Amino acid sequence: MTDTTTGAPIGGGPGDGLTDAEKLAALGTYIKVLTEAEKSLRASVTANMGAMRVEKVGAFLPDGTKMASVSRSNGKKSARVTDHDAALRWVRAKYPTETVVTVNPAFLKKLTDAAAAGEVGEPGFDPATGEVLDFIEVYQGNPYVSITTTTEGKNRMAQLAGGWVGMLEATPAPAPAAAPVFPANDPYDPDHADRLSNGAYER
Repeated sequence: MTDTTTGAPIGGGPGDGLTDAEKLAALGTYIKVLTEAEKSLRASVTANMGAMRVEKVGAFLPDGTKMASVSRSNGKKSARVTDHDAALRWVRAKYPTETVVTVNPAFLKKLTDAAAAGEVGEPGFDPATGEVLDFIEVYQGNPYVSITTTTEGKNRMAQLAGGWVGMLEATPAPAPAAAPVFPANDPYDPDHADRLSNGAYER
């Protein structure tokens, strides 16, 4: 168990010499590096599969072991309101019974911000009149820690990753290729075709 008051390290293991806080910072920074690489690679694969008009491909390890299937979707078609004020005016004019009354969020925040200066468990109050507001309660949130990474730390974690980040960086999308044509009696198996194109059967 780490002594959090002195920063004493845990003995033994790959993290020997690091406090629990330092291990957390290292892992958190590493995850951020990998997340950025994953986001970039996801965007690249989405673009590549779209350019080649491929909906699904198999993902294999060098020894031919299948890790997963990667599928591409064009996304769900949906609609959204782009001007809420205009929508409110239209509904009030055409369908007044479909409107609801709500409290201005900014005003509610003003009330809760004022109440937060009180003690845990106390009710809120109107800062203008002092009236007690039983619908507001001061509470204590759960404790948490946060990690603020440095550029040097990110670079170091990327190096310690053993080249994974560099190996997984996205590659430029290839030029669109014509879709393959198969005889009507020859069903196309994208996973099988992917294994052939990657030479999985030759390993």
